[in-house]
Amino acid sequence: MALLDLQSERLRAVPVARLSPQDREALFEPEVVAYLPDGFQGLETDAARCALLDGVQQEAEVVVLATTAGGVIGLLILSHGAAGDRLRHLGYLFVRAAWGQGYASEMLRALQDLYRGQPVVLSGGVMADNAASARVLQKCGFVPGEASEAGELTYIWDAERG
Repeated sequence: MALLDLQSERLRAVPVARLSPQDREALFEPEVVAYLPDGFQGLETDAARCALLDGVQQEAEVVVLATTAGGVIGLLILSHGAAGDRLRHLGYLFVRAAWGQGYASEMLRALQDLYRGQPVVLSGGVMADNAASARVLQKCGFVPGEASEAGELTYIWDAERG
């Protein structure tokens, strides 16, 4: 099962190689990456953005989220599971033009459909002041877990329990 199989009514996953320099610039705007882990911010050149994506792809599955019309609107990152470990860390971002249109909820539901019944636990970390992402995860059935000292709250969804 691969993230490239993800699709919904309005979204489909496509390879990262499909990104243009303009797509990468929109995906890494300061407002878009404000709540992401260190390293995603301040990438001023396309070469720096490509280097980050290359590095992330060494540790996780990464797909581009595109509309069915072909427009790039986001990225989905899912860590590789360690041997014998059901936990997969989830990360995603959407260009500003896609905010408030229900794409995050739709993507999460499609991801849940893809993994439902599998021995996988999806875990999404949200910074305390990113209320919109926390609401989306809860709306999609993710359960709040532990808070870190850095102010990140973890939400989990067990695919075996659906």
